Amino acid sequence: MEKRAGRIEGPARNERARMVQTVIFFGVIWTALYCLIAFGFSLLFGVAQVLNLTHGMIIMSACYVAFLLVTGLNWSLGFSLIGGVIGSVLLILIIYLGFIKKLLTAPHTSMLLLTAGLANAIQQIVILTVGPQNKFVPTMITGGTTIFSVVLSNQQILSVIVAFGLVVLLVLFFQRTRMGRAIRAVTQDRSTASLSGINAEEMYLVTIMIAGVLAGVAGLLIAPIQTVTPEIGWEMMVTAFTVTILAGLGGPIWGVVVAAAIVAYAEIITAFLIAPTLKEGAAFVIMILTLMFRPQGLFGKGRL
Repeated sequence: MEKRAGRIEGPARNERARMVQTVIFFGVIWTALYCLIAFGFSLLFGVAQVLNLTHGMIIMSACYVAFLLVTGLNWSLGFSLIGGVIGSVLLILIIYLGFIKKLLTAPHTSMLLLTAGLANAIQQIVILTVGPQNKFVPTMITGGTTIFSVVLSNQQILSVIVAFGLVVLLVLFFQRTRMGRAIRAVTQDRSTASLSGINAEEMYLVTIMIAGVLAGVAGLLIAPIQTVTPEIGWEMMVTAFTVTILAGLGGPIWGVVVAAAIVAYAEIITAFLIAPTLKEGAAFVIMILTLMFRPQGLFGKGRL
């Protein structure tokens, strides 16, 4: 009986170890993607004090532009991906110059209502023009790799490398370049930055384009991993909002990485231990608890 129990216990132990490894690796994947999703939203609010609820729809637009270019115009995947990023940058510039810029000095509630309305309008336009059905964007790289006992697609590995690579480039941009330091100065004190000769409006436009590029790349990395639907925009928006709130305003960039990891692992553990359908609920719980007990976030210097 003892030998039989040992034979049963061995596979069970291996299964638990495999599950832990799966949670760890997929947590890393979604931490990297959540960083890209949140950085654009967090950066824009930090620099221009803009709560842009269309951010998720901009991520979604990159997915759909790439899909339409590949399937509708038969473009190569590489040019379609570039088109997706350009499309997201153009969309965020239109939203900023056409709508947000006029409400920069308005209360946050006005900005929230405006951008929420625009987000709904963009979603409905997508549904009317492309349809509500699930869409599939081809992977940039095929095949898979087994790490320990977990099988990961090469697309997922590429997503981690690209996402964390962009995070490193973003850190270097803000620390080593003149424009990056100017954006940081506007974030800390717009009036003092203006007295120093920094054009705040120019920094806003640069920040908008950076946010658009990050959103576009995030969408193009996510699209081959999961199906693209009109609802994905709101899912990404909830993620960006939660990570930003948890990290806090005015905190370091690595604070966003930590917050992204907390949200990613909370969702994955919820999916594994409770139910996959409740995965998104973990983000809402984190958002609510943060607003109730630590509204300044984990590393922030001010409240939302």
